[in-house]
Amino acid sequence: MNYEGKLLIAHPNHPKESMFYKSVIYLYQDREELGSIGVMLNKPSKFTLEDLCADKNIVFQNKQYPIYHGGPVNQNALVMLHTGEWRSANTAEARNNLYISSDNQMLTRLALKDEPLKWRLFGGLCGWAPGQLVAEMQGIYPFSAEHSWLIADVEDDFIFRCTGNKQYQQALELSGQQLFNQYF
Repeated sequence: MNYEGKLLIAHPNHPKESMFYKSVIYLYQDREELGSIGVMLNKPSKFTLEDLCADKNIVFQNKQYPIYHGGPVNQNALVMLHTGEWRSANTAEARNNLYISSDNQMLTRLALKDEPLKWRLFGGLCGWAPGQLVAEMQGIYPFSAEHSWLIADVEDDFIFRCTGNKQYQQALELSGQQLFNQYF
């Protein structure tokens, strides 16, 4: 099964000491030969876009935009998941009329209020080697049921409207409802 454009939701029994505990991940690449890549949607960091812009001498005066922990891979990489009406120098399709952008001009454009309708910034990514996500989903050694993921289809409104534990709880409900709907 291909999971591109889906939500991966940490199983409720996922170990508490794991960074993926109560996480919701939007998977924007899932290819047998390349592996899988996504961003953790619901874990804001302590840093804001204003902090990041200040480090780069860019004036941005809105403290409402947190930078999210996208995942453990390449944590210095800054990527933006956003709606499709906006493009940057390095923009790629991420399914469901969503796009991923990452380039040096992105922050300057955001500071100038040249921004997508809906967007979220991430430091880092979640990545799986070819076959790893399938092994996690099936509980194949060295993985177990606690490392498994729940799956849900998603619309962009879900991705951008909330965060934190609230987003995790709503993702659990969405996954349960979609599973129920398959049978009734």
